[in-house]
Amino acid sequence: MKLRIPSIFSAVSFIGDGLLVAGSFILANWIRFNSGWLVVGSVTPYVHYRSFLLFFVAVHLVVFKYVGLYRKRRGISGVDELSKVIQAVFVSSILIAAATFLVKFFAFSRLVIGFSAGLVVVSVWLERVLLRRVQILMRRRGVGVTRIFVVGTGETAKVLLRRITQNPGLGYRIIGVVSEGKTSGGIEGFRVLGSLSQFVPLLEKHDPHEVIFALPASSHGQLIPMLVSLQGTTVKYKIVSDLFGLITSPLESDVLLDMPVFEMKEAPLNSWHNRAIKRVFDFALALFGVLALSPVWILICVGVKLSSPGPILFHQKRVGKDGRVFHMRKFRTMAVGSETVAFTAKNDPRVTSFGAFLRKTSLDELPQLLNVVTGRMSLVGPRPEVPGLVEKFQKDIPRYFERHQVKSGITGWAQVNGFRGNTSLEERVKYDIYYIENWSLTFDIKIILRTILDILEHEHAY
Repeated sequence: MKLRIPSIFSAVSFIGDGLLVAGSFILANWIRFNSGWLVVGSVTPYVHYRSFLLFFVAVHLVVFKYVGLYRKRRGISGVDELSKVIQAVFVSSILIAAATFLVKFFAFSRLVIGFSAGLVVVSVWLERVLLRRVQILMRRRGVGVTRIFVVGTGETAKVLLRRITQNPGLGYRIIGVVSEGKTSGGIEGFRVLGSLSQFVPLLEKHDPHEVIFALPASSHGQLIPMLVSLQGTTVKYKIVSDLFGLITSPLESDVLLDMPVFEMKEAPLNSWHNRAIKRVFDFALALFGVLALSPVWILICVGVKLSSPGPILFHQKRVGKDGRVFHMRKFRTMAVGSETVAFTAKNDPRVTSFGAFLRKTSLDELPQLLNVVTGRMSLVGPRPEVPGLVEKFQKDIPRYFERHQVKSGITGWAQVNGFRGNTSLEERVKYDIYYIENWSLTFDIKIILRTILDILEHEHAY
């Protein structure tokens, strides 16, 4: 019998959620009425709260199901998971508060609902983090893996294959690749099984669990027949859009004299009020970071001085907003005189032993908070490059200079999606432009949280 890991984990998660919601409700009651931490007036007998417990749990589980907490999703980040949990608990709490107001069960404490909400968010999210870790470990050992075809051999398919290879915890085992052209050979270390015209016979021969289509725009006309051939089968499929599709269209629709027209879409940060919001957020958070982490700065300064002779900080010219050059600061991680424009590689001899630690933990980036406080950089935005490389990239990469519409950032959408260090600059540009065209304060917060959670695990941090 095949072990269906997603189904098992969904069931465990559902049962665990019910127990954690119930436990949070009981603990919230204890904190409110019996802990002695709060002033207590009249106390509603606990038996009334106990009779309300089933309704409380049921509302949460129904909302959890409605917002998609039990959907089978691979590769979701911890930040996205937390966001979903907060959303679900917020809706549940509103519904429960409304129910207790409209239907007078008894003198219900609103603080109990508030405490319960906080406890549910923390406990349910930690449960999901733990379950996901267990699931990843099992998949790495070959339990519950999904056998897949990847259809396509273009740049999008290559990026997809690399990411699947780098993330075995996703549980995908690639059987082979179906090509738009050649019928043999390999791509990214995987065997080409045949061409698009041979899709149906290949499907019958290899019997994959899932097919992922990663075709360039030029081959989209051949996609429909392949999708039709999957109808009525148990084979699931996903479609990865051409990565140029990550860049939202610079056009938006409008109506002129009852005629549909298109006009250039304005980037959110072109508006002064959005720029003001982002600047206030950057300044406040960066200043707090400088002050709160000052003991860490002192320890790092000592470590840099003891690891090799030379200055503590490394200054380098970088190109920021509107092409203006500024000096970016980092803690020095290399021996003096060995800093060059070239990307660092794994076990780079130029990097000191203490510098390797700083790079691995990204603590070398902390002085850039000073750049943010002074307004030369932002917490989130495209990573800045040195002037000489910018001139070259601008000639070679379409839309490259659009990255300079906004301030450069300490972290960015490209970085949290794996494009950090010596990775594809073309793909980085696409993510950077997507960020510019879809900026919001919530987007910035999500990127910052993902950076904090992902930073120690990133393979390009050296």
